[in-house]
Amino acid sequence: MELTCRTISAIKALFLAEEHKSVKELLLTDCSNNVAGCSTWTQESLERLWLSVLKLSAGDLEKLYSAIALAQTDYRDLFMSSGFGYDTQAHKKWVL
Repeated sequence: MELTCRTISAIKALFLAEEHKSVKELLLTDCSNNVAGCSTWTQESLERLWLSVLKLSAGDLEKLYSAIALAQTDYRDLFMSSGFGYDTQAHKKWVL
């Protein structure tokens, strides 16, 4: 699985260049198809998950860890917290 272009753009906009690799690895290893209920999700479906944690992180690694922990607990709570809960396309309209 690879991150989407929109996800990579958000990482670049939010995090320092030296953090990009770590953030990408975190998303792929801790916040991907291994999240409960997401095992069959496509890259496009996972983008909503990825952008939700990135939005909540606001470019802070500690907040990113917390957002990923929320995703691992219940991704629906993550969507609500990030403002992407009621509209399945809201993450595509998010402007950094």
